[in-house]
Amino acid sequence: MKTVQEEYTFSKSEIRILKELTKGERSLSDIEKSLSIKPPLLSYNLEKLLRKGIIKETAKGFRKHIQFNDSKHASLLRDLLIIHDHVDWQNLLTGKAIEILFKAITDSGKEFSEIPKATLWRHLRNLKAHGILQRTKKGYSVNPRFPTLRDFLNEYQRFIINMLARTISEEAVVLWQRDFEFLVRAPKNIEATQKNFLCTATSLLTNMGIPIFSEFDIYFYSKKKKNIQTEDIILHTLLIEPNNVRYVIYSLLLLKKYKEKIDIGYLMREAQKYDLDSQIKGMLQFLETHTPQKDLPLPTWTEFEARARDYKVIT
Repeated sequence: MKTVQEEYTFSKSEIRILKELTKGERSLSDIEKSLSIKPPLLSYNLEKLLRKGIIKETAKGFRKHIQFNDSKHASLLRDLLIIHDHVDWQNLLTGKAIEILFKAITDSGKEFSEIPKATLWRHLRNLKAHGILQRTKKGYSVNPRFPTLRDFLNEYQRFIINMLARTISEEAVVLWQRDFEFLVRAPKNIEATQKNFLCTATSLLTNMGIPIFSEFDIYFYSKKKKNIQTEDIILHTLLIEPNNVRYVIYSLLLLKKYKEKIDIGYLMREAQKYDLDSQIKGMLQFLETHTPQKDLPLPTWTEFEARARDYKVIT
């Protein structure tokens, strides 16, 4: 079973074709002749590049012409291949290498557990030798000398995530993302049965004894998480809009209602991944002291108490 990243990685043939296209629009016969590539193999690779939103096809008479797409990630990749045309991208953007690069643009730049050690070592050595990756306290990051590469990876990852979200619905909206985990909002009349999409946040509040009405459902996409716990519902509700007091109140209601069952250690570890640890600490303190902290989007205790009574969280 291919990972998400493997579906969107590049082959050496694809990079060769793209380097040819940096010279401008090309006909199929031009590419076949220039790269000495047979028509079936060329068609196969062009189809993959089309799915990735990198190229577009136009018909001129009876001839088909290929050029870079106008999408942001395609434009950045074109710029990268032109600006750093001396770099061996055929070995640096292919196979597991791009998975490593995706990790390097996030805070999880040291988490390579899904990649075989021998493969990881080989690609890391190659990427470091070309000055693409550099060591950091957290693991690895893209060298600042390659800003176009970082921009491309960010935009390409965003494109992939949006494509995944649209497998639920064309109207799906990505609310938050990090690495290849993301929170998505979709119309309520659509059920996400696709693998790795888990119903969460406000969609589960009614099940938790806090009935609310919404025209949307919220899903969390993750290859790692197999089920959604109460702590996850709290955090995912905040991720919808961290500075919106309404969502903060929903999360506070869950914290209050299930305070005896909440695993604080797990909650804080997960909160740190989402940059919500300060907010969760402040919310826990708020429930203890009834006093909000100045820099956090919290209600007054009177406001919270009224909502808590409405939902019978407190009597």
